[in-house]
Amino acid sequence: MLWNIIIFLSILLCSSFLMAQEEPVTFYNDSEAVSLLNTTADESGLLLSKTLSSIIYSRTHNRTISSQTFMPADIWVAEGTSEKRLNLGSKSINSAIGFLNGNESFVYASVQEEDAGYKTQLMIADWQEGNPVNIRTFDIKYFTNKSPYFSASISHDEKHIIMSMEANVTMGVEDLYVSHLQQNDEWSPPMSLGYGINTRGQEMTPFLAHDNKTLFFASNGREGLGSFDIFYAERLNDTWQIWSDPINLGSKINTSGAEKSFSFMDATPVAYYTSNTNSDGYGDIRSIRINSELKYSKETLEKPQIFTPILRQKVILLLDSENEKMVEGSFNIKADSLTLRVTNPFLWKATRFSDLELSVSIEGFMNVEQFLPSSQWIKEDTIKIMIEPLVVGNKIKLKEVLFYKGSDKMIEGSTRSLDLLVNVLKSNPSLKIEIRGHTDNVGNPVLNQTLSEDRVAMVTKYLLQSGVVSNRLRGKGLGGSQPLNKDSSEASRRLNRRVEFLVIEN
Repeated sequence: MLWNIIIFLSILLCSSFLMAQEEPVTFYNDSEAVSLLNTTADESGLLLSKTLSSIIYSRTHNRTISSQTFMPADIWVAEGTSEKRLNLGSKSINSAIGFLNGNESFVYASVQEEDAGYKTQLMIADWQEGNPVNIRTFDIKYFTNKSPYFSASISHDEKHIIMSMEANVTMGVEDLYVSHLQQNDEWSPPMSLGYGINTRGQEMTPFLAHDNKTLFFASNGREGLGSFDIFYAERLNDTWQIWSDPINLGSKINTSGAEKSFSFMDATPVAYYTSNTNSDGYGDIRSIRINSELKYSKETLEKPQIFTPILRQKVILLLDSENEKMVEGSFNIKADSLTLRVTNPFLWKATRFSDLELSVSIEGFMNVEQFLPSSQWIKEDTIKIMIEPLVVGNKIKLKEVLFYKGSDKMIEGSTRSLDLLVNVLKSNPSLKIEIRGHTDNVGNPVLNQTLSEDRVAMVTKYLLQSGVVSNRLRGKGLGGSQPLNKDSSEASRRLNRRVEFLVIEN
């Protein structure tokens, strides 16, 4: 009905501040379909404008073609009793994310098919009289989404973006991540909200209330009433990874169908969401009256008592091995089966610390894959990781490339370091290296020289088979002339049977 949208807009303009700062909402009466906006297509991805008196949402082009797996969607804006489609292109799944710069800039996502997969591009545009102009890309470092589904929202203070996407490392399919606005006006790499929020299923359509603590999201990975239910959880500290147990919003909102995109304004007693139950087509937009208290009727789950854990902290720091200066970049850490993409230096806060796995790939430096048992660093406040710069003249030892005594056969596990070198060569196209082979210093020097050359040939063959171009490689056998250890123990001689590479051009 026309009255639904008219009531919403009048409330948006005239209501006093009704939303409590630290608790979710109480629902009044039953929800109603916003008939003016619903069609036989799929309405999804709601965004409520903070001050622009409008509802923004996505609508698929043609959802009636059930065999079509990729269905482009347009972004629509409803204001007053009228609605219009934004001119953003017709071959993408477009969805609104939010506004920045005091509602002067509009951010949205565009998902396109690419080869056998999908590519998500974040975009930003100047917002002029309800239209996006001067459209350009919106950059978040190391952002990647492999899924055709993407949804996100910007916090009320414009300092945080909560995203639902399938990154390179996920707990399930689509997980929730956060990116923070930094002092240099860049956005931090997406960081998982952790296993307290994410499941093996899908977490989608996040909405962060104006208190920056209460998160609403849809999930099919938790026990609920239907395929997707809407839950809420409270952030307990500034790590953005410690949350209260998510709570189902109950049967006032959730049904046997799919509910998503729950959101509301901080100054209006109305919440909006989408549901495919009793809909005109697929997803429909619905509204429900709320108040400012986060009390739920007895039919919903009771909110558990929250105990704030005592956190300790350590600093993980990447340093240039040549000058011990801090390296600028990001890396992956894995602890307790949770993998995070973090920025150097990383302040690690936890109630307890466990074994740590690091994966470092920074342009201009040798890649690192390293396991650090907690017993080695638990008493240290700072965990320092030295990484080798790829500067001309630097010799870098491939620590795990070792050979059996008197043989050019590599010891099992040696190819792991060679795979790191392959990745480094592919990500640094100007890099050229000299592979250097060494033996121990026991035995016939002539035979040792031949053996070191054979070992260089084995490593070169592996690199070439992995796609490295031959003109980027040269080899040199050094026999036993440059031992790392000069004592005669077998352990020391084993370490002398090694391969390293010299940076000759970069």
